[in-house]
Amino acid sequence: MPESYENVDDVWSSREGKCQACDRYGPVNDLSLCEDCTAMLERDLLRQRGWEYSAAAFGLSPEAQEKQLRQIVKRFGEALELIAPANRSRKSRASRKRRERKKHRR
Repeated sequence: MPESYENVDDVWSSREGKCQACDRYGPVNDLSLCEDCTAMLERDLLRQRGWEYSAAAFGLSPEAQEKQLRQIVKRFGEALELIAPANRSRKSRASRKRRERKKHRR
């Protein structure tokens, strides 16, 4: 193996910085996430069935992906840990604003 490739793992594993999710300083990955936050992101991607974005689901059959999802939900629950839940639809926000305006007119 060429000398330039010998320490590739050392270079990538020694990247230190501030985690973008929890603000702790220490080893981070290419997304600037610590090991704990990377695991939470992976679980959230699986919960949202984001198979194409999940390293843990790469190359798995659809059945194996669903099995992995069931195991995650059983062990960690259904709630998202790191990814913010999707906002309400525009329709519900607009109707809420109309109701608030009607209250203020009275």
